[in-house]
Amino acid sequence: MKHQKTATAGFSLIELMVTISVFAIIATISIPNISDWINKAKIRTSAEALQNSIRFAQSEATKRNRLVEFSLVNSTTPPGANAIATNNGTAWIVRVVPFSTEAVTVLQADVFSQGGIQLKGGNNKTLVFDGVGQVYTSIPNVSDPDPVLPTARAYQIVSSGDKYSLCVLTRPGGGVRWCDPFLASGDRSCPGSATQSCL
Repeated sequence: MKHQKTATAGFSLIELMVTISVFAIIATISIPNISDWINKAKIRTSAEALQNSIRFAQSEATKRNRLVEFSLVNSTTPPGANAIATNNGTAWIVRVVPFSTEAVTVLQADVFSQGGIQLKGGNNKTLVFDGVGQVYTSIPNVSDPDPVLPTARAYQIVSSGDKYSLCVLTRPGGGVRWCDPFLASGDRSCPGSATQSCL
Protein backbone atom coordinates (compact mmCIF):
# COMPACT_ATOMS: atom_id res chain seq x y z
CA MET A 1 0.00 0.00 0.00
CA LYS A 2 1.42 3.37 -1.03
CA HIS A 3 1.11 6.48 1.11
CA GLN A 4 0.83 9.79 -0.67
CA LYS A 5 2.90 12.63 0.68
CA THR A 6 0.90 15.79 1.30
CA ALA A 7 2.63 19.09 0.59
CA THR A 8 3.04 21.39 3.57
CA ALA A 9 1.51 24.78 2.95
CA GLY A 10 3.69 27.83 3.77
CA PHE A 11 4.32 31.44 2.93
CA SER A 12 6.36 32.45 0.00
CA LEU A 13 8.96 35.17 0.45
CA ILE A 14 6.80 37.66 -1.48
CA GLU A 15 3.74 36.99 0.71
CA LEU A 16 5.83 37.43 3.83
CA MET A 17 7.28 40.74 2.57
CA VAL A 18 3.80 42.06 1.66
CA THR A 19 2.48 41.14 5.12
CA ILE A 20 5.39 42.85 6.89
CA SER A 21 4.95 45.94 4.70
CA VAL A 22 1.24 46.18 5.55
CA PHE A 23 1.99 45.88 9.28
CA ALA A 24 4.69 48.57 8.98
CA ILE A 25 2.27 50.97 7.27
CA ILE A 26 -0.43 50.36 9.90
CA ALA A 27 2.10 50.90 12.72
CA THR A 28 3.38 54.12 11.14
CA ILE A 29 -0.16 55.49 10.91
CA SER A 30 -1.32 54.39 14.38
CA ILE A 31 1.71 55.24 16.57
CA PRO A 32 1.08 59.02 16.58
CA ASN A 33 -2.59 58.37 17.42
CA ILE A 34 -1.63 56.06 20.28
CA SER A 35 0.84 58.66 21.53
CA ASP A 36 -1.85 61.38 21.48
CA TRP A 37 -4.29 59.08 23.25
CA ILE A 38 -1.75 58.32 26.02
CA ASN A 39 -1.00 62.04 26.38
CA LYS A 40 -4.71 62.89 26.68
CA ALA A 41 -5.18 60.12 29.24
CA LYS A 42 -2.32 61.55 31.36
CA ILE A 43 -3.87 65.03 31.24
CA ARG A 44 -7.29 63.68 32.18
CA THR A 45 -5.81 61.70 35.08
CA SER A 46 -4.01 64.85 36.28
CA ALA A 47 -7.19 66.95 35.97
CA GLU A 48 -9.17 64.38 37.96
CA ALA A 49 -6.47 64.24 40.65
CA LEU A 50 -6.46 68.04 40.98
CA GLN A 51 -10.27 68.17 41.06
CA ASN A 52 -10.37 65.44 43.73
CA SER A 53 -7.82 67.26 45.90
CA ILE A 54 -9.80 70.51 45.79
CA ARG A 55 -12.98 68.59 46.64
CA PHE A 56 -11.09 66.84 49.44
CA ALA A 57 -10.08 70.22 50.91
CA GLN A 58 -13.69 71.37 50.71
CA SER A 59 -15.08 68.25 52.39
CA GLU A 60 -12.44 68.33 55.15
CA ALA A 61 -13.32 71.97 55.91
CA THR A 62 -16.97 71.01 56.31
CA LYS A 63 -16.20 67.86 58.30
CA ARG A 64 -13.81 69.62 60.69
CA ASN A 65 -15.68 72.96 60.70
CA ARG A 66 -12.30 74.63 60.17
CA LEU A 67 -10.55 76.63 57.48
CA VAL A 68 -8.77 74.25 55.09
CA GLU A 69 -6.32 75.55 52.50
CA PHE A 70 -5.56 74.12 49.07
CA SER A 71 -2.33 75.64 47.72
CA LEU A 72 -0.03 75.27 44.75
CA VAL A 73 3.61 75.05 45.84
CA ASN A 74 6.97 74.40 44.19
CA SER A 75 8.37 71.03 45.12
CA THR A 76 9.78 67.93 43.42
CA THR A 77 8.59 65.71 46.26
CA PRO A 78 5.31 65.82 48.19
CA PRO A 79 5.60 69.16 50.03
CA GLY A 80 5.97 69.63 53.77
CA ALA A 81 3.71 71.53 56.17
CA ASN A 82 5.48 74.88 55.76
CA ALA A 83 5.62 74.93 51.95
CA ILE A 84 4.96 78.42 50.57
CA ALA A 85 2.07 78.93 48.14
CA THR A 86 3.17 80.01 44.67
CA ASN A 87 1.56 80.64 41.28
CA ASN A 88 1.98 77.88 38.68
CA GLY A 89 3.33 75.47 41.28
CA THR A 90 4.68 72.01 40.52
CA ALA A 91 2.91 70.39 43.50
CA TRP A 92 -0.06 70.97 45.78
CA ILE A 93 -0.84 70.69 49.45
CA VAL A 94 -4.06 70.52 51.48
CA ARG A 95 -3.63 71.64 55.07
CA VAL A 96 -5.74 72.78 58.01
CA VAL A 97 -5.25 76.49 58.74
CA PRO A 98 -3.83 76.43 62.27
CA PHE A 99 -4.92 78.50 65.24
CA SER A 100 -2.11 80.67 66.60
CA THR A 101 -0.76 78.04 69.01
CA GLU A 102 -1.07 74.86 66.98
CA ALA A 103 1.11 73.24 64.34
CA VAL A 104 0.07 72.95 60.69
CA THR A 105 -1.76 69.71 59.89
CA VAL A 106 -1.10 68.39 56.38
CA LEU A 107 -4.03 66.37 55.06
CA GLN A 108 -2.74 65.66 51.54
CA ALA A 109 0.25 66.59 49.38
CA ASP A 110 1.34 65.53 45.92
CA VAL A 111 3.68 66.43 43.06
CA PHE A 112 1.90 67.56 39.94
CA SER A 113 4.30 68.13 37.04
CA GLN A 114 5.24 64.66 35.84
CA GLY A 115 5.60 63.10 32.41
CA GLY A 116 5.52 66.37 30.46
CA ILE A 117 2.22 67.50 32.06
CA GLN A 118 2.17 71.01 33.52
CA LEU A 119 -0.20 72.98 35.68
CA LYS A 120 -0.84 76.61 34.82
CA GLY A 121 -2.65 78.16 37.75
CA GLY A 122 -2.04 81.78 36.82
CA ASN A 123 -2.48 83.90 39.96
CA ASN A 124 -4.59 81.17 41.54
CA LYS A 125 -2.14 79.87 44.10
CA THR A 126 -4.57 79.39 47.01
CA LEU A 127 -8.15 78.37 47.70
CA VAL A 128 -9.49 78.35 51.26
CA PHE A 129 -12.71 76.63 52.30
CA ASP A 130 -14.58 77.28 55.53
CA GLY A 131 -16.85 75.01 57.57
CA VAL A 132 -19.97 75.94 55.59
CA GLY A 133 -18.40 75.56 52.16
CA GLN A 134 -17.62 79.23 51.45
CA VAL A 135 -14.64 79.65 49.10
CA TYR A 136 -11.98 82.30 49.72
CA THR A 137 -8.99 83.44 47.68
CA SER A 138 -6.80 83.61 50.80
CA ILE A 139 -6.96 83.05 54.54
CA PRO A 140 -9.22 85.73 56.07
CA ASN A 141 -7.23 88.14 58.24
CA VAL A 142 -7.43 91.62 59.76
CA SER A 143 -6.45 93.43 56.56
CA ASP A 144 -8.80 91.31 54.39
CA PRO A 145 -11.49 89.77 56.62
CA ASP A 146 -13.68 88.49 53.78
CA PRO A 147 -11.64 87.54 50.65
CA VAL A 148 -14.54 85.65 49.03
CA LEU A 149 -13.86 84.07 45.63
CA PRO A 150 -15.58 86.54 43.23
CA THR A 151 -15.66 84.48 40.01
CA ALA A 152 -14.89 80.95 38.86
CA ARG A 153 -11.22 80.08 39.20
CA ALA A 154 -9.59 78.05 36.42
CA TYR A 155 -6.53 75.83 36.67
CA GLN A 156 -5.20 74.74 33.27
CA ILE A 157 -3.52 71.35 32.81
CA VAL A 158 -1.47 71.18 29.61
CA SER A 159 0.83 68.76 27.82
CA SER A 160 4.30 69.76 26.73
CA GLY A 161 3.92 71.79 23.55
CA ASP A 162 0.43 72.94 24.64
CA LYS A 163 -1.24 70.59 22.13
CA TYR A 164 -4.06 69.63 24.46
CA SER A 165 -5.39 70.97 27.75
CA LEU A 166 -8.14 70.56 30.32
CA CYS A 167 -9.36 72.97 32.99
CA VAL A 168 -10.34 72.44 36.59
CA LEU A 169 -12.91 75.04 37.67
CA THR A 170 -13.86 76.10 41.18
CA ARG A 171 -16.97 78.24 41.39
CA PRO A 172 -17.77 80.80 44.12
CA GLY A 173 -20.58 78.55 45.38
CA GLY A 174 -18.08 75.71 45.89
CA GLY A 175 -18.71 73.60 42.78
CA VAL A 176 -15.57 71.89 41.44
CA ARG A 177 -15.29 70.11 38.08
CA TRP A 178 -12.93 69.56 35.18
CA CYS A 179 -13.89 70.62 31.67
CA ASP A 180 -12.52 70.62 28.13
CA PRO A 181 -12.08 74.14 26.67
CA PHE A 182 -12.04 72.71 23.14
CA LEU A 183 -15.59 71.30 23.39
CA ALA A 184 -18.27 73.67 22.09
CA SER A 185 -21.10 72.05 24.07
CA GLY A 186 -21.94 69.13 26.33
CA ASP A 187 -21.42 68.10 29.95
CA ARG A 188 -17.65 68.46 29.77
CA SER A 189 -17.51 71.80 27.93
CA CYS A 190 -16.26 74.88 29.81
CA PRO A 191 -18.44 77.96 30.28
CA GLY A 192 -17.46 80.88 27.99
CA SER A 193 -15.37 82.94 30.44
CA ALA A 194 -13.51 79.86 31.69
CA THR A 195 -12.79 78.77 28.13
CA GLN A 196 -10.93 82.01 27.43
CA SER A 197 -8.84 81.74 30.60
CA CYS A 198 -7.97 78.12 29.79
CA LEU A 199 -6.89 78.44 26.15
